Amino acid sequence: MVYTFDDYKKEVFAKNPKIKELYEVEWLKYAIAERIKKAREQKWMSQLELAKLANTTQSVIARIERWNQNFSITTLSKFLKILWLELQLNEINSK
Repeated sequence: MVYTFDDYKKEVFAKNPKIKELYEVEWLKYAIAERIKKAREQKWMSQLELAKLANTTQSVIARIERWNQNFSITTLSKFLKILWLELQLNEINSK
């Protein structure tokens, strides 16, 4: 039997639910950052162009895309409008 990363996560999360919570938050930040970057690149838009439209700086965009910068719902909303993205939320049942 192969011991996978998913097996490891289940084991660690069972021992410490706080680690699971932190992991889920970081995974969400990563997923959002990756989607913003992909959408920007698909529109052939530079970080500087996105920054100007979002009323921020290129360095903030770079940090967001590197998953190194927190941002508000207001800022996320700006990105969604500028990049013509739709946010879909799915309910996750926590156990």
